[in-house]
Amino acid sequence: MSGLPERIQEAGLPALGRDAWVEVRLDAIATNVRALKGKLPAGGHLDVVLKADAYGLGAVPVARAALEAGARAVLVATFDEAQELHDAGITGPVRALWRVAPAHLRDAAELGIGVTASSPTVVRELMSADLSGLAPLSVDIEVDTGLGRDGILPGDLATQIAALRSNPNIQLRSIWSHLSAAENIERSRLQEVVLEQAAALAPELEAHLVGSGGLLTIGDTQQVARVGIALFGVVPNALRPTMTAVTIGIKRVYGLAARPVRIATLPVGHGVGYGPAFTAERESRIITLPIGYADGISYHERGVAEVLVRGVRLPVVGTIAMDSITIDATDHPATDLTERDEVVFIGDSGTDLIEPVDVAKRRKTITNEVSTSFTSRLARVYTVNGEPVALRDLRGYHYVSQQ
Repeated sequence: MSGLPERIQEAGLPALGRDAWVEVRLDAIATNVRALKGKLPAGGHLDVVLKADAYGLGAVPVARAALEAGARAVLVATFDEAQELHDAGITGPVRALWRVAPAHLRDAAELGIGVTASSPTVVRELMSADLSGLAPLSVDIEVDTGLGRDGILPGDLATQIAALRSNPNIQLRSIWSHLSAAENIERSRLQEVVLEQAAALAPELEAHLVGSGGLLTIGDTQQVARVGIALFGVVPNALRPTMTAVTIGIKRVYGLAARPVRIATLPVGHGVGYGPAFTAERESRIITLPIGYADGISYHERGVAEVLVRGVRLPVVGTIAMDSITIDATDHPATDLTERDEVVFIGDSGTDLIEPVDVAKRRKTITNEVSTSFTSRLARVYTVNGEPVALRDLRGYHYVSQQ
């Protein structure tokens, strides 16, 4: 990420509003699509799950990169997430995995967005929707094979399929489910059997079961995988003890960095931050960064978070504020640190590396929550082979060449 703020402007993109950014490597997205698709049997299909704004990284450019690399379709959680992709010109199939409100079902049919029948109530909503005069609405049927969270129960499935089939304005596309513990192969195989039995009620429909974790454990028997977290170079949480990104063949997609707004040497007894939460017990070199909890840095990381500066780990000290964080650089061996140095929260610096899983562990959470915590005011910079090609800030997306 070295020199990225300058290279952004050299590429003709708007300057960052402040020197804090998430870099999203679109070439790594492409690499990961190919690597993950390669784990399916020949002819298998890889669909990418880009819900929650592509896990906080920006659904539009990530969708483009994934589809160009061989992904078949883009899956999101909500209708407005799907609509964003449609409005941005994404031409690949887009489907919503969660219930689409009745008020938007006609909109979904008009836009060609697929929807899910996830309960008898949702089936009734689909049957009641005014879809006249439109191409049939594409519907995927979700069956509960053991997750216990959503989906039509197997005993009720035949009735619901019959109802949907009776509606000429609905086109059934697939039957699908979700694993509850992908790392538990025995349990996953049992869910696979339940889905196979359900799919036998409509053998003409595609059946799909696995996400990132399931692809990596039972993917050899699947024809379709819906990948989310692994697309971003992150090993699913439950598989960390047995797999690494290297063994899977995926690359890290995102990093987080900022540049100092101040470097000051404070005397003994000087406080740092509200409270003060930190008081200098020696003459201390303190770096202030223009990033805080309003950007997705956890307030509770005070005293436990670390960053990298020129390959050296430094502690976060003082209170994590809405707009700022302070770093104790007293023990850094370099005496010439400046406001042009890059402070890395996630990513590599020198020979050291802080990964999303490291952040998740110190926050006592899962890796999925790390990037989905990034807020909209934190700029996303999209690169290919290290060079900026696009930027997103509060004003929207900006591209080196209009797409």
